[in-house]
Amino acid sequence: MEFINIPTALFSSPEYIGAEPIQRATWISLLAWCCEQENGGIIEGCRSWGMRRWMQTCGVTDQEISVENELYHFDGDNLIVFGYPHEIQETLKTKRKTARENGKLGGRPKKTHVETHTGTDVETEEKPTSVISETNVGTEIGTNVAPYVETYPKTVREGKEGKEGIHPLTPSPCTVEEVEDHLRAAAFAGRVRLTPDQIPDCATAYWGSRDAVNWTRNGIPVTKWQSDAISFATSYAVNHPPPPDNGDPYSNLQEL
Repeated sequence: MEFINIPTALFSSPEYIGAEPIQRATWISLLAWCCEQENGGIIEGCRSWGMRRWMQTCGVTDQEISVENELYHFDGDNLIVFGYPHEIQETLKTKRKTARENGKLGGRPKKTHVETHTGTDVETEEKPTSVISETNVGTEIGTNVAPYVETYPKTVREGKEGKEGIHPLTPSPCTVEEVEDHLRAAAFAGRVRLTPDQIPDCATAYWGSRDAVNWTRNGIPVTKWQSDAISFATSYAVNHPPPPDNGDPYSNLQEL
């Protein structure tokens, strides 16, 4: 998850009200890291972590963690963080699965010729099957981007003379599976630092973000999705680093 979905009522709960200011700040840092990792609000095997590990992972110190309270506490070697949005995590998983399945169908349908009532042939484009209207992958929960797609400017400036031309809906140049295969090969070759578990989510996020804006980037049509996907994956890897101290997360790429 890229956002923390916290109900405002949580800040009026006995757990929050009864905590000290430092404990509240520590809790927010812990909750932010848990949401990023989507770990269900449980930091496993962290009781033995030193200050450096806590600082590098969650931005808190081991002394702050050692003072247990109702916002976070140890259960064995695991730290339990209060207020984790479990329902949001499950919603995200469902939407990602739906996006991946719809992406396998090829995204936007190709144009077809149909006969009108007057007997003339016109080129008609079927209504696109939009994955993004129902699945906003990896971004704000519950946000429907369909209005943005529908109001996306249909005219663009062309040439130096300022001519206006129609910018029609573009058929998807690739499927989620093709993006996933391309990123897997790039990761194996060392072009992007994605772990095997990150590749499907990154591919889905890329396909969804481009399909939402008619396969353009900053208003410019994407002509080579392969290089564009690599650029997207590079930024994705920076913003979604693998958990530390779990060995080399890229060591099993050779098995793919």
